[in-house]
Amino acid sequence: MAKKQKCPEFENHERWLVSFADMMTLLFAVFVVLYALKEEGAKDAKIDQAAASIQEAFNEVMEKIPEHRRVGPTNEGYSIFEHMAGDQVRAPLSRKFPGSDELAHMIDTEMSKIARELKLRLYGNKKFRELEASGQQRIVSIHRDIDGFRIRLMSAYFFDEGSYRIRPELLSELQEVANLLKKLKRRVTVEGHTDSLPPAGPLDNWDLSSLRATQVVKVFIENFDFPVRMIGGVGFADTRPVADNATAESRALNRRVEIKVHYDD
Repeated sequence: MAKKQKCPEFENHERWLVSFADMMTLLFAVFVVLYALKEEGAKDAKIDQAAASIQEAFNEVMEKIPEHRRVGPTNEGYSIFEHMAGDQVRAPLSRKFPGSDELAHMIDTEMSKIARELKLRLYGNKKFRELEASGQQRIVSIHRDIDGFRIRLMSAYFFDEGSYRIRPELLSELQEVANLLKKLKRRVTVEGHTDSLPPAGPLDNWDLSSLRATQVVKVFIENFDFPVRMIGGVGFADTRPVADNATAESRALNRRVEIKVHYDD
């Protein structure tokens, strides 16, 4: 009787399709999430929360990694993975943005508290809700950032045209701002901004914006005893407008000093 011949084992050359299908599924999920995060598809708060979660997932803070688990080069620029967890000398970029619901809630809470106290101190109980008063609501205003908030001061109210000297009669109002920020105990940066037109006098927009910012810093430190290491100043001229420079009213909005409160420390 003839010996039954064993059928040769069939070799599957299409096993790569399994891994490829997994990869395509993951890519599809990624693009669905990105589409959902479009400006018209999600609110700013949801976008910030999703971005912060992604950043935290790929960037573990160095201080949270035990020393015996820290591997890789210790010098910046040595590796292409210098921003990955375990290889970095400086903290990842994700620390500059709200990394959790708790931090975002903290920023919102402190910003709301500062806004309430500023309105109460500057305008008093009677004027607290009189926002119909011409320009009143824009003299001092609070604005939320992705990584903190900022106090906006209208330059036309605190400075004479073309001047970087704060009007002496308004130092008391500036002191209210300084006192509240001192209680907050957070690092701040004073930013000077102008409109697109050349200012009156010998200064250009770069000089004027920088001098106004540093003048506020100087007054905070010398007059109101603000901690030197917790404050700095910078001028942006007309490079960061908040309104169109086509009208006098919008240019007045661009002439401002902003005190940025940081939460990345």
